[in-house]
Amino acid sequence: MKTVATFIAIVLFASNSFASSQCAQLKAELKAMQSAQQQIMASLVNNHESFASSLEEYSTVVKSAKGSSVKVVSSQMDESAQAFRSRGLQGKKMAVKLQNATGDLLARVASCLK
Repeated sequence: MKTVATFIAIVLFASNSFASSQCAQLKAELKAMQSAQQQIMASLVNNHESFASSLEEYSTVVKSAKGSSVKVVSSQMDESAQAFRSRGLQGKKMAVKLQNATGDLLARVASCLK
């Protein structure tokens, strides 16, 4: 009987230890997720600032542009627009991945708290 009690105690200890290590891992993942969200937000802010700066630069150039230089500025504006669209697409993909990871992590946190 003492052996069974010892076995049960060991199983309970291992179970609690396993749950504890799972929770520790979840905590680390939450911190990593927070860092990823901060990086995404910083990137969004930088993209908006970069876009605004580009528009200001093009505005200045267009005001003084004459003849063929207008075509050059127009071409550069088109290239910039394409680059911003590409960044936007990458941002959308990253946001979907983060959203999926967040859902998974929250589900595991919820089961850890049960």
